[in-house]
Amino acid sequence: FFRFMNKYFLYAASALALASCSSDDFLGENSGNGQNASSAINFSGDAGKITRATSNTGDYVKMLDGQFKIYGVKKMSETQFVTVFKDYSVWNAAANTTTSNTKGWEYVGAKGATNLGTGNISLDKEQTIKFWDYSASEYHFVAGSLIKNFTPDPLIVGKDITYATISGLAGHITANDKDGTGTALETNPVYVSEPVIVKKEKYQEPVLFKFVRQQAMVRVGFYETIPGYSIHNVNFYDAEGNVSNGNNIILTSGTAGYFVGGSNVEGTITYNWTGITPSYTYAYSETGLTKEKNWYAGKLSTLATTSAGKKIDLKDGTKMELLWGTDKDMSTNGYFTVIPTPTATTAAPILIKCDYTLVSDDDSGETIKVTGATAAIPAAFSKWEANTRYTYLFKISQNTNGYTGNDPDKAGLYPITFDAAVKESTDAMQGQGTVTTVSTPSITTYQKSSVTDASIEYKTGEAIYATATDKDGEEYTLKTDGTVGNVQVYKLSKERNEAELQVSEVVKAEITNGTKITTTVPTTETTVGNVTLAANKYLSFTPEAAGFYAIQYLVQAADGKTPAVYAYKVVEVKAATK
Repeated sequence: FFRFMNKYFLYAASALALASCSSDDFLGENSGNGQNASSAINFSGDAGKITRATSNTGDYVKMLDGQFKIYGVKKMSETQFVTVFKDYSVWNAAANTTTSNTKGWEYVGAKGATNLGTGNISLDKEQTIKFWDYSASEYHFVAGSLIKNFTPDPLIVGKDITYATISGLAGHITANDKDGTGTALETNPVYVSEPVIVKKEKYQEPVLFKFVRQQAMVRVGFYETIPGYSIHNVNFYDAEGNVSNGNNIILTSGTAGYFVGGSNVEGTITYNWTGITPSYTYAYSETGLTKEKNWYAGKLSTLATTSAGKKIDLKDGTKMELLWGTDKDMSTNGYFTVIPTPTATTAAPILIKCDYTLVSDDDSGETIKVTGATAAIPAAFSKWEANTRYTYLFKISQNTNGYTGNDPDKAGLYPITFDAAVKESTDAMQGQGTVTTVSTPSITTYQKSSVTDASIEYKTGEAIYATATDKDGEEYTLKTDGTVGNVQVYKLSKERNEAELQVSEVVKAEITNGTKITTTVPTTETTVGNVTLAANKYLSFTPEAAGFYAIQYLVQAADGKTPAVYAYKVVEVKAATK
């Protein structure tokens, strides 16, 4: 399975414009050209792309619905602060029409003013123009949008800004059948800016607000690559070990209340002004909040046959309902809006476990029931951060840790092979060899900016990271010394999947028998030379050429005539567009 992350930040800048004026009237200790009474605080903005599938799409003004709320104080001493902006509304307006608006954002207005900006803001108090004060050593600013969803603390006289309340948050957590009677979850965006400190020497430079959407986006996909079979009747386990018959993909955690969701949820933003860069943490109130060990993704479509008799199965990644499933709360490209994992939550692995039936693609009618196939998202990838999109793809291959029959100790799928020998009349043939049963580790791969609308695409020139975990999500130690846990990456000479690497005699002879892999022998594969390990937990390499790459993990070392056992993960890498 894979996990990928894309972050998009919305930037709304506030500019501090110094107007040309010859007056010697001044604020603070500097007169004349140092700072003058026309140095009004102004706001302007620019923005990059935000997470897709939001209700407010377009440029940054539309994303913020043409509005945000601003709070600000100026620091007079280490213990004394003076309020400058107390609960001020800011709205979009034509630029350069007033002293307080040079860049398209206005905050000066009379009490009772209505229908201000595209957000139709109304003022319940007088909002006056503000000027920079050079007697203050620095200013502290916080901001949020929509205005109704952001309420900073009451700004105790003489104190700094310590916290803010955000409201109207909503996030998916339980199944919402697309064909059921429920209604889609309202997940309107709520944005909070990172706190900003402006020091005296920067008063005449633009102040940049980084607005972050206080929701995350998550989607979970499911497909298989087992040669000769189609996968049907997939049923997932919940955290209590119960098998669901609803075909909903279920992510589970061993930590009580690990997943949070609900509607009209309130959260508390706590600001930290110490250090070079200020920051914030977030927590949620219990009102309206749902906390569970289970999180439900899409409901997989019934895997039937077409009118032409062709099987529809999870190999067909072009059908969204087969790859991501369906749900009323899901966007058209498979994403759910979720509430970010609370800051104080300790990261823990996320598990997925299911039963499924294999149906032979030939006309034999053969079926194989596989029980308890399990994989894990490592703890490093399991906390959902604000304004971040997560895509998890789970791939069922021949190299599964599920079992057939009634014995959980007989995990895995093993190909039926044939051999022939002539029996001598005087001797009985002895056993031809042994089979070692192992639990195959899950290998997770990640590359920045690899998520597409339909799936995941790796590109050349960008590092790919990988971890290996057991079925409970515990990370294995990675090594390069040839012992158990040894990892290597190969550039394959042609397309191969994990199953082919497991059973291909040519590849196994080249890789598992200790033969040095070089490019001088046409039948061999090429080792990738830029593989590095970080803290013996993460493998990374940068693919330089398009093609197929195999990550190899040593599960069991060779013992006498018993060959070594390996787990593989194959990724396809495409050429990056210039």
